[in-house]
Amino acid sequence: MSIGSVVMTPNPMRRERGMTLVEVMVSITVGLILLSGIISIFISNKTAYRLQESTNVLNENARYALNQMQYHLRMGDHWGGVERDNITIDATLGALGITTTCTESNAISATGFVGIEGGATSPLDCIADDDYEPNTDILIVRYGEPERVLSVDVVAETDIFIRTAVGRRGMIFQGSSLASLPADLYDAGDPDPPPIANYRYMTVIYYIRQCASQDLGTPDVCDAEDDSTPTLARLVLSGTALVQEDVVAGVEQMQISYALLDESVDPPNLEYKDATTIQANNEWAEVANIQVSMVIRAEEFDVAFTDNRTFAMYGGYAYTPVAADRNFRRKLFNFSVQIRNQTRA
Repeated sequence: MSIGSVVMTPNPMRRERGMTLVEVMVSITVGLILLSGIISIFISNKTAYRLQESTNVLNENARYALNQMQYHLRMGDHWGGVERDNITIDATLGALGITTTCTESNAISATGFVGIEGGATSPLDCIADDDYEPNTDILIVRYGEPERVLSVDVVAETDIFIRTAVGRRGMIFQGSSLASLPADLYDAGDPDPPPIANYRYMTVIYYIRQCASQDLGTPDVCDAEDDSTPTLARLVLSGTALVQEDVVAGVEQMQISYALLDESVDPPNLEYKDATTIQANNEWAEVANIQVSMVIRAEEFDVAFTDNRTFAMYGGYAYTPVAADRNFRRKLFNFSVQIRNQTRA
């Protein structure tokens, strides 16, 4: 060692050191614990989002179902300025068979509304037992659409129409039979006189079907190969046939009650009855208000949730979901519609 300088000599005992196997294993273990926590949070958040999204879809489905039914209920019994008692059916329709389709109610009629109480099997011959959800009510609505149709367009179609002479009478007929209608409803020299108009005739039948898709197994029928999601569906008169349309999946139950205006008290009061009572007394033309209850369930099966509730629906009906379906979240929706075309007077 020289004066004024320091000579550093290497320490033979000092060596470069890395991580030991134990340290690596501890690091991996801690990392896996943190990763599993992150994955658990991610899965939990994803599940919560999926269930929340399912609930949002449930609410949207309910709004759509109510909107569809409310539209038809408000249109029911619209006959283009003619009272239902002054509407007849063209005799040629009898040969088409649609006047006896759904024999308990008839697909063609001037009665604006008909309700049918639910039963163990389908109460209508146009709805198969395998399609019908037991103990759910059925609602039939009939009317003439609000848009007028020119005679030159009517005669070229096979659809069903109603031709009305405002304030006098009307007739339900097939478009191609227009020229054979009575002279007071059709004048070859002037097929569209000012007080006469054509409207497309509508029959809409709402019911609950046992499945959402009928694509598997037997076509157009709910069977073992199809799903088991109850669905609000409807039959719509198109041409000379009732065509099935899906409305909203997840509608488990539908109950309907009907109100007549009791004018024997002051002020007048609405008296609600079931469809069987209305039918027995032939009071459909006097219905002033219709109440509809629906139980709609979410799409997602939630294993962490069990719904043991019993839902109190219109008409005094108590609905309890079957045990196998209690892991679905569901809501009860009620709405009421004034039948304005039967109460306009």
